[in-house]
Amino acid sequence: MAGTVLVYGATGTQGTPVEDQLLKQGKNTRVVTRDADHAAHWAARGAEVAVADLGDRESLAAANEGIERVVLQLPLQYDFELHEAYGRNAVDAAKAAGVDLVVFNTSAHVISGEDVHAYQARQEVVDYLRASGIPSVVIRPTFYYEIFLGPWIRPGIVESGVVAFPLPAQFPMSWVSAEETAAYAVAALERGDLAGQEFDVGGPEALTGDDIAARFGEVMGRSLSYLPIDPDDYERALAPIFGETVAFEVAAQVRSMIRRGTGAVDMTATRAQFGVEPLSLVRWISEHNWDTV
Repeated sequence: MAGTVLVYGATGTQGTPVEDQLLKQGKNTRVVTRDADHAAHWAARGAEVAVADLGDRESLAAANEGIERVVLQLPLQYDFELHEAYGRNAVDAAKAAGVDLVVFNTSAHVISGEDVHAYQARQEVVDYLRASGIPSVVIRPTFYYEIFLGPWIRPGIVESGVVAFPLPAQFPMSWVSAEETAAYAVAALERGDLAGQEFDVGGPEALTGDDIAARFGEVMGRSLSYLPIDPDDYERALAPIFGETVAFEVAAQVRSMIRRGTGAVDMTATRAQFGVEPLSLVRWISEHNWDTV
């Protein structure tokens, strides 16, 4: 791959490690942003910057000119009609530009057969991408380690030694870092032979809540405990922060996962396919400062 890669979301949690890894590999990249100042650090490292908005089809057409491959991440959006429109606009722009391959990170689970709007909206974008005829690879990550940095979880870890999350204490989940997920997306750019395939991506361990508390304790040098939150209580806690609609939809995904019975993902075959180095929770925790909130 010698052409330019277009990266969506390069100023956010998911897209930042994608862009960083591509630049470290010496790839030609163009980042999509609504504000050029927010991408100035990428321009300083040699990336092109395209000022565009997912809701503005003309700006997306310009951003895609001369692009060979695309890494698409959509912003966290609980207006599902808007989410789907953003996805369609990005796909249409890529198709019009003659893009060779789109790697789409759904940003979270896509579980079929569940009456969960977030899953359905993500699947709509996947289906639209497939129907476009553009060769594509879909990456579907589990829960990100980065959730632990959120203002509704980190203070409890730092101040009280409690990891609180709305999954049962013994529920196994293959948590994964944004960095490792990005590595799969970057590797997929070189794997046009995998076009048409979808990959669930999780980390190297299926961790229970008690496991997570133990990993934090190992790094922080003190005892931590895990507190399972009832999904209904979780929804009520999120509502004043994000609004009732977002709180309901976030909780709905957790309830669906609990009904499923496991969040574990066997990564043996996928890791061998892509050659991505796993990032353990202990190593991820060690890369962050937990001294203050």
